[in-house]
Amino acid sequence: MNKNFPQTSTIGAMGEHFVLSQLLKQNFVAGLAPQNTKDYDIVVLNKDGNIASPIQVKTALYSETSNPITEWMLRDKHEIPIKNLVFCFVRMNLDSNKTQTYIIDAKKVSYLVKTCHKIWLKVPGIKNNKHNDTSMRKMMSDFRRTLGKRNYDKLKDYLTKDDIDFIKKYSDGWLKEHENNWEIIKIKI
Repeated sequence: MNKNFPQTSTIGAMGEHFVLSQLLKQNFVAGLAPQNTKDYDIVVLNKDGNIASPIQVKTALYSETSNPITEWMLRDKHEIPIKNLVFCFVRMNLDSNKTQTYIIDAKKVSYLVKTCHKIWLKVPGIKNNKHNDTSMRKMMSDFRRTLGKRNYDKLKDYLTKDDIDFIKKYSDGWLKEHENNWEIIKIKI
């Protein structure tokens, strides 16, 4: 991993400015929200300026030598969707200009982080201990990470069929359909 890894606040700003530049390039009327605005980072307006779509940007950095599975940190408050909110999950390569953006509405993000956390609480920890509840939540490019290094067969005593189906459905590759899905913002405004 690059020893010059940016500070967390810098990583967030990198993602926000990247998303804003992509929106402006596509002729959206958009701007950064005032600093410390609760729940969103960017506001997109329709051409008349009377309908807005707030955007929350979450950014993760990776390098060519790091784990290819990306996780974005969220909180328990994200289990309750905010009307019209759209998430842009940015995945930036620290060693190149390669950047992916996944655009997902808050309702789906809410479902994903809530379900993932519920499963994580059911799955035993490394030393077979029960996980303690926390306010942190994860959005993942591969929700199989929720299981740690275990496979489904060893967890049948803990997980329901719905839990296993969720993990299979949202395993590696599920985000592809959301990549550069800027249309979701056009629908909201």
